Amino acid sequence: MPYGPEWRRQRKVYQSILNITAVTSYQPLQAAEAVLTLKQLSETPERYYDHIRRYSTAVILSSVFGIRGPQFEHPNIQRLYHVQDQFTAILETGATPPVDVFPILKFLPTFMAPWRKWALKIRAEQRQLYFELLENAKDRIERGVHRKCLMDELLQETQKEKHGLDDEHIAYIGGVLMEGGSDTTASTLLSFLLAMVKYPRVLKKAQEAVDKVCGTSRSPTFDDLKNLPYIKNCVNEVSMVRGVYDTYSGYHFPKGSIFVANTWAIQHNSECYDRPDEFIPERFEQNEYGYKKSLDIPDGLRTTYAFGAGRRICPGLHLAENSLLINVSKLVWAFNMVPGKDPETGRQLSSEDIRDSVETEWTNGFLTAPKPFPVRLNVRSAQHQQTIDRECSEGQELFKGYED
Repeated sequence: MPYGPEWRRQRKVYQSILNITAVTSYQPLQAAEAVLTLKQLSETPERYYDHIRRYSTAVILSSVFGIRGPQFEHPNIQRLYHVQDQFTAILETGATPPVDVFPILKFLPTFMAPWRKWALKIRAEQRQLYFELLENAKDRIERGVHRKCLMDELLQETQKEKHGLDDEHIAYIGGVLMEGGSDTTASTLLSFLLAMVKYPRVLKKAQEAVDKVCGTSRSPTFDDLKNLPYIKNCVNEVSMVRGVYDTYSGYHFPKGSIFVANTWAIQHNSECYDRPDEFIPERFEQNEYGYKKSLDIPDGLRTTYAFGAGRRICPGLHLAENSLLINVSKLVWAFNMVPGKDPETGRQLSSEDIRDSVETEWTNGFLTAPKPFPVRLNVRSAQHQQTIDRECSEGQELFKGYED
């Protein structure tokens, strides 16, 4: 959507429901889903990829539409990923001709533009999913069943009148939040798991930090995070992406120019970061941006650009950051993460054997993530397992509020 009055109006809606104060109320849900993920990982660790993806989607489904996604195979989870995977595929560079760059391509007849049929099919499936979820929420509210979720808030007549929202707006606001918050969080958490396997020194230091605060009788909570700066540094390190400016070296860019940040090159700039190809959370101990000590820090920097910058910065960044922080802290508290066996030879791998090159070990596409990698997740002790089981059982009461 181009910048203008309609963009500003919708942006105001997102900011009203996703500001840092509003998303605090979803922390109990995020913590309970994180513990459920620990439980699932302890039972079937070989399915780590699915369990992590389930978490990010389940939190979005509950916080936006007030419904559950308790297992990866659940229809609510599978339907979202079916639509999401198609959408990200069509957005991949080269998947379609550069219609935005060469607008004349818009006038080709459909029989000469097969990508148009593909796009229309995806749009139809998106609309069907979004409006079914919206109608289910409306039906539930009409039955007098109210839940702590964004749809219940947006469907209030006062909110609809205040922001000028109709069903089309509300359905797509929910859909955008759902798709924007699923794969992105999962990709970052999977990247963190890969980093812990590759850099056991960091895992050990993170475990020492959480052990000092929590012991074994409870897993980390949101209240603990203020005492866990190293966990924050780990999250900053795994999600470190740097933005770019709209002027450079004297070049002038016309109004309306579209910029795509080369975030990989920016965040791996060796002039700014010491050993940028390595996972070093300690870089954030010398300054909040992770820059080399010798550099003068320019104005206007953000600690991380993983969520964008400027007026189009991700409105759900506070919700996403909370998910990353609580999951990273609980994962390092619960598990020893070590390399698994080579899937082809069966040979036990070492940390040095783990490949983490973005060129070969990450998926292609608009949203990238590590490909499945050999990892063994072992619960650290019997006491840790007992705590996971107990906290998971305690979380069931909260989940009942999102079940029919």
